[in-house]
Amino acid sequence: MKTSPAFRLSLLALACAALAQPAMSQEQPASAPQKVEITGSRIKRIDAEGASPVQVLKREELEATGATTVREMLDSLASSSGGLSDIGGSNSFAPGATAASLRNLGKQSTLVLLNGRRIAAYPLADYQEIFSNIDTLPGEAVDRIEILKNGGSSLYGSDAMAGVINIITRKDYQGIQVDASERKSLRNGEFKSRDAALTAGFGDFARDGWNVLGNIEAFHRDGFFWREVLDDVNPAYKKVSASFGSFSTYSYPGNIIGQGPLDGCATVIGGLCRYDRYQRFQVVPDSSRVNSLLSGRLRLDGDKEAYGEVLLSNIRTGYKSAFQTYGAAASPITWTDPNTLQPLTFYYRGLPAEHPLNQLGEEAEFRYRFVDAPTYNNADTFQYRALTGLKGSLSAWDWDVAVGAMGGNTDNKQRGAFSNSGFKSMIGDYNKDTLDADFFNKSGGYQIGKQNSDSVLSTLFPEYGFKGKVTQVFADGKISGDVGQLPGGPIALALGYDLRHESMSVTPSDRIASGDMVGYGTSASSASRSFGALFGEADLPITKELEGQVAARLDKFPGFGAHLSPKLGLRFQPAKEVMFRATAETGFRAPNLSESAPSTKLAFETGVSDPQRCPQATALANDLTAQADALPDTDPNKPLLYARADQVQTNECSAGVANITANNPTLKPETSRSFNLGMVLQPAAKWSTTVDYWNIERRNEIGLKSTQDLLSVESTLPAGEISRGTLANDPTFSAAEQTQYGVTKGAIVSLTNRFENLFKTKTSGLDFSVKGELPTPFVPVEMDVDATYTINYQVFSAAINRYGLNLSGRYGLSKWLVNTTWTIKTGDFTHSMRWAYAEGTKLVGDFTDENSNFTAAGCASQKIAASDCRVKNSNRWDYNLGWNPMKSLHLGLHIGNVFQQRPPVDYNAFGGSAGIIPSSLTDAEGRTAKLSASYKF
Repeated sequence: MKTSPAFRLSLLALACAALAQPAMSQEQPASAPQKVEITGSRIKRIDAEGASPVQVLKREELEATGATTVREMLDSLASSSGGLSDIGGSNSFAPGATAASLRNLGKQSTLVLLNGRRIAAYPLADYQEIFSNIDTLPGEAVDRIEILKNGGSSLYGSDAMAGVINIITRKDYQGIQVDASERKSLRNGEFKSRDAALTAGFGDFARDGWNVLGNIEAFHRDGFFWREVLDDVNPAYKKVSASFGSFSTYSYPGNIIGQGPLDGCATVIGGLCRYDRYQRFQVVPDSSRVNSLLSGRLRLDGDKEAYGEVLLSNIRTGYKSAFQTYGAAASPITWTDPNTLQPLTFYYRGLPAEHPLNQLGEEAEFRYRFVDAPTYNNADTFQYRALTGLKGSLSAWDWDVAVGAMGGNTDNKQRGAFSNSGFKSMIGDYNKDTLDADFFNKSGGYQIGKQNSDSVLSTLFPEYGFKGKVTQVFADGKISGDVGQLPGGPIALALGYDLRHESMSVTPSDRIASGDMVGYGTSASSASRSFGALFGEADLPITKELEGQVAARLDKFPGFGAHLSPKLGLRFQPAKEVMFRATAETGFRAPNLSESAPSTKLAFETGVSDPQRCPQATALANDLTAQADALPDTDPNKPLLYARADQVQTNECSAGVANITANNPTLKPETSRSFNLGMVLQPAAKWSTTVDYWNIERRNEIGLKSTQDLLSVESTLPAGEISRGTLANDPTFSAAEQTQYGVTKGAIVSLTNRFENLFKTKTSGLDFSVKGELPTPFVPVEMDVDATYTINYQVFSAAINRYGLNLSGRYGLSKWLVNTTWTIKTGDFTHSMRWAYAEGTKLVGDFTDENSNFTAAGCASQKIAASDCRVKNSNRWDYNLGWNPMKSLHLGLHIGNVFQQRPPVDYNAFGGSAGIIPSSLTDAEGRTAKLSASYKF
């Protein structure tokens, strides 16, 4: 791997400075209260609760959830809204990655930090979305997680509109610890994963002046298919969909419709050869990860300190897809030649009359499944972050400077789809009116139901995919200290800078770039940029009870002017037991390189209605149909006229168009404004309660206009954005018909779309937390409640030029999310019981769903009971037992879904009466058990 000079300099400095963890706090004399830097502020303070709402999950709390990975830890948050998961990543543009999301505002509005600094972006963008892959973070090294839930652009810059998640690793750790765990379903033995970790820390910083921490952990998850657990899925789905669990007629060695199954079929049902497709419907993919963290601190002369950190991650995710099917009854596949932008169409044909397996004497419908074809989608990713820095004090000022580099690469390799050229050479040309006699029977080509060579299969099903690469070098620094006095105390001030240079590239394989893979578009980009920021923050103790916070950050990205993100905060504590807080701030997200810098994405869109030609085509089709109706049934022109009428209508009212998505260098940043109003109560020494109202509005969201929207304003678009053919070679209208029906524009060939600032979203709600200790006659019970109530969530629609419906309580967005944990500690044992609740929702989302299959009428038509025409409330109970039989040994048992409650039936995710694949992994997983052990030397 080539490295930049800055990266080599960082590694050299790390070696010379004895590698150190960036401290989240400065050492204080033992007699003085320790000041710490809390996420959401650059100023160290004694009070944990500031003007901004920050939720802190400590290590023991995370262990009680049974979480192994950072993703599982974040899933325990009521404010977390899932996001991209590597489990379902085969259907994304970024397979093998997991992202975090807060407030349902998405992975690009949620900033993830490690020890207060950014981590590398995932090398493959999810279409245009660039994000951090949280699977690269080592779970066993986590000391705590701090979640800033009201935005953080004023201090952290772009991407922090919904909030900030700061993963903080262990500090000043001493000793050697070995951890191991294994998890699986108690219902069927599947859903297996295991991990092991080694953590070692040496040196007492307070005594010796140095400390080094090393952590390495390995995680593996077994992949498997739905056939293994299909019997464990809720039987309610079978009652609605007759297709659920059924075998397919696209089988091996195949069926000739009208003739029957071919010889050698293992399963014949209803006179046709059948295939158990659930053998290749994957539930979860294989995943192997190795993450490591090395950090250290070294005291230099005086009060100066050198520190450094290296994070390395290697992840391999292996998806298995269904074997390629083939059948003359299947719809054609259309895609685009990237070089000519002309449409390409793959037609499924039958077996020719001359084929030795065909006894019908004419081209016969053939249904087949290529079970000998390699089918996989593997994503191999390496990512890193290395930094080194110095910190110290000068007079009354603390200072901290650092340099670093981060990046990674992903190699995505796939097999299982047809090569267009390979199909023609190994099977035959599907475009001919009359198939060649050797179609599907070429000498040296693919043979039905027989052993085919690797050479044949590699030609027919070659490997293809994408390679992504990201790099970033950075330098940052800050100073902080007291600058004056107010009645309430000294004014604390922090100032800093952040300078970065980043580059990214996505390169398709030759097969993708040439358009040879049937049905596949392409994506390519190569860009870089430099940007920087200045930020400042001040704490203003107006009185002993009232404190103000002022912060601002000035970011400069190429392509648009400097962007200022201000923040105002107030903290009022009239008594020890009560504190009020409020913040108002703006946020932003700079257009990423995929959106603003040179990049191209090419796909093919079907079903497009051309407003310049569809009315004329409809008139012509009606006239052709009328002419056909007037002819006697014996006239040979009658079916020809009907056929042409259908083709004319399809060509112009349901057309296929090459869709080119280009970058837009004139994009403005997405912006947001948010405010928070909250209260903290501490009625007793061991009790605290917080209530916070939050309100966020995001504007100038970057997206794409629909093809129909662009066609409707074609006359206002720059030349070339909609490319049309000439009237001289019109595929639909003759020259005479052009004149008769007033056709003045050629057929659409391609359409160029650009990212634009089009949309906006607004959301609001309430966060609640309660922590305390309940006295009982036996042992005290610790209680922890984390809850979110979403009052409003609306998305602006360009189609109606206003906000859509309030989605809170509608499909995909529960109003109430509640997590409650009760913990009892008795001697060497710790017992925890956790309850997770999600309020039910409707099956329909925004106004666009009002005519869907999941309205009340739609459910009735699918024979879904009215009581099931919604997602009901979800309740889940987990139990965790920790045992310390000796000081150095910890054993754990975590039982997930103790009462084996099925998740509520979700017919929308399942597909209703047409459902085939189960919608919930938890349904099949049932009760789980995780055993863990930890030994410290």
